[in-house]
Amino acid sequence: MPRVRIVDRRLADPLVAATIVRDERDDVLGDWTELCEWDPTLPPGTVPRGGGPVVDAVAAALGRHQPIGWGPDAEVEDAVRRFAALQGSVAAAVGTLACLREAVGRRLRGRVPAEELEQTWTRLGVIVDRAIGVAAQRLADRLEADALTDELTGLGNRRALERDLQQELARAARHERQFSVAVIDLDGLKRINDTEGHAAGDAALRRLAAGLNASLRAGDRAYRLGGDEFALVLPETAPDRARHALERLVDAGAPAMSWGVAAFPFDGRSSRSLLERADQRLYAHKSRPR
Repeated sequence: MPRVRIVDRRLADPLVAATIVRDERDDVLGDWTELCEWDPTLPPGTVPRGGGPVVDAVAAALGRHQPIGWGPDAEVEDAVRRFAALQGSVAAAVGTLACLREAVGRRLRGRVPAEELEQTWTRLGVIVDRAIGVAAQRLADRLEADALTDELTGLGNRRALERDLQQELARAARHERQFSVAVIDLDGLKRINDTEGHAAGDAALRRLAAGLNASLRAGDRAYRLGGDEFALVLPETAPDRARHALERLVDAGAPAMSWGVAAFPFDGRSSRSLLERADQRLYAHKSRPR
């Protein structure tokens, strides 16, 4: 059953406040910057970088009703997502938007017709509260992504592997499908670091990561676990196909590497058993003459 949107028609007409904020945009920005600079809860030097589009969006939103059941105003949401990406932290993004409420209020006090006062402050409160929610969610998403990403290569990290492997185990068990897990070592990283420097070693790690990424199909995922260790989760992939894909990657010029592959359900039905089996095959692969 579709959700019913309840609209308060008392809030449907454009307000004088919308015209004031639109016409005095630069003054609102100036007030906003000043309030951020003086706010003791914000780090010193905090300014609303990229705030102009947010003020424009707020002015436009003040001219539209903001029913409770509709969620964030679409224009404000888009502007705030881009604004939040420019701020240094959740505290900075949320704090600066709280200052925006006061900056707009400065422009409106004593200038709004009496018959629009309640509507104006209600609408402004709804707009800014939702903007704060959008900024907090945007930055929370970024923090979660950062927590699951290897900084050097941009691949998923060990935490991401553990999460994704559990999801793939559940999916494969439910639908009686197979998948493969590969663990990979970049050969000779210590030698590269010792003879050419850590910058060269980092470059080799990034080349291998790029090669792994380029070889992936839709749904495949690559991870750097730390040091010279990498891993792949390959849904709907038999172990022979996974090994052939890695061999082709080396033939195409990827840095020298060793690997081991394990498959669900033949080599285990838990993440631990699959990774242990893949590790055993990795060390067997390393011990073979090249």
